[in-house]
Amino acid sequence: MNVIIAGATGFIGSELVSFLRGKGHAVTAIVRNPEKAAEQLGAGVSILAFGQSDDDLASAFEDADVIVNLTGRPLAPVRWSDSKKREFYDSRVGVTERLVSIMENCELPPAVLISASAVGYYGDRGDEKITEESGIGQGYLSELCDSWEKAALEAQNFGTRVCTLRLGVVLGRESGFLNQLSFPFEMGIGSYVGDGRQWVPWIHYFDLLRIIDLAINDDGISGPLNCTAPNPVRSKPFSNCLAKILGAKIVIGLPSICLKLVFAEGEKVLTNSQNALPEALLQRNFKFKYDELENALTEECTPEKVSVVKVDSNKETFDTSLKYSKKLSQADYRIETSVRLAVNSEAAFNFFSSPLNLGLATPKWMGFHITESPPEIIEGSEFEYKIKLGILPMKWRTEIVKWSPDEVFIDFQKKGPYSLWWHQHRIVADGDSNCRMEDKVFYRVPGWVIGRVVHKYLIKNMLIRIFSYRRKVIQMRFGGSEYDES
Repeated sequence: MNVIIAGATGFIGSELVSFLRGKGHAVTAIVRNPEKAAEQLGAGVSILAFGQSDDDLASAFEDADVIVNLTGRPLAPVRWSDSKKREFYDSRVGVTERLVSIMENCELPPAVLISASAVGYYGDRGDEKITEESGIGQGYLSELCDSWEKAALEAQNFGTRVCTLRLGVVLGRESGFLNQLSFPFEMGIGSYVGDGRQWVPWIHYFDLLRIIDLAINDDGISGPLNCTAPNPVRSKPFSNCLAKILGAKIVIGLPSICLKLVFAEGEKVLTNSQNALPEALLQRNFKFKYDELENALTEECTPEKVSVVKVDSNKETFDTSLKYSKKLSQADYRIETSVRLAVNSEAAFNFFSSPLNLGLATPKWMGFHITESPPEIIEGSEFEYKIKLGILPMKWRTEIVKWSPDEVFIDFQKKGPYSLWWHQHRIVADGDSNCRMEDKVFYRVPGWVIGRVVHKYLIKNMLIRIFSYRRKVIQMRFGGSEYDES
């Protein structure tokens, strides 16, 4: 199918691009910054700009089967004001109204519109069990979600099937709520809000992607869908579970009044209680991959398929004929990971060797940006990127020291944050239509003793997160693992 995604560079949107491409769909992204989006979404994704005219966008909509609308300025953690509320409204309701208007003017409108909403529709409901049949709540969030959904449902008037996704708290380690929450827990001190009894309607991002896929393909699904796991938890048990996984020794309650002082009315996003259940999905026999919180948090926070070990140079074998290979004797650590892919080695090599796909497989918090790239890649080619490590921006310059198409390429850091960085990408064929991608990195951190301490408590975990994220994106993009299930 031809799928257009509005809001494709956000947390859910960028993951959805990889997921749908892995399912064989053609994907077009509508974004505010096309140049930046091209780096984030990788090769093979068509890019449209919100700044284009409605007529220009309509020509693309004519060829689309599905529109997925995931637009919306983040509601938290920001202080709400009248101007912020206008931004929230315009980026949700305003954009949705525009998309529906463009669809209506098509000779053959897209068959399906899947539009985001939120469990904020229900307001603060205490311990009440909430299904899609529950009524609207009270307050600004409920009114905003109601207007958002009504704007999408206008598409039903010209025959488009509409699904509105009432999203809970979407869990993914590298973006959104969990990304913001995890750092203090890793530092040993966690928190929850108020008395910790409010319900948290959570969902793992991969289950959300599968729900969107179901909504695309199942003609019997329309109207609101509670996109929440079937086992919501209260705020304090949520924090205790995360503390257990990340090793926080102290978990404290934050008085609601503190959040009120910081975020004004925006405090409601963090303190409302919604015991929301995915009744419509359960009636369709949808099987959640992550139906228990501990499994979801463990998957995101303690990846097991990336190893970082100390290097014993006496036991390592290096190809000494390669440029810079003598420096490998200085390596202190080695990263190893691999992933099986449901594509042949040529397709895999073309993907991994293209600089256009580096941003796709890199967490957004790294701020990856290509500043220099050669017209073709050969042995000796050099690239330059900008990245962020924490809050520190820096340049990374790398040279290709080995280039064997469909088999292996090696890049060496000439300038960057490490004293040594040697990254070997190997593609191992497994029949005509499968292969295995193997990453092996030898590296050394600067700073002697201080550097080793920082590595133990910060850099090692950061690298595991980066390579784990890379594995998951690749799995969704090419299948061949647990991420290729429907």
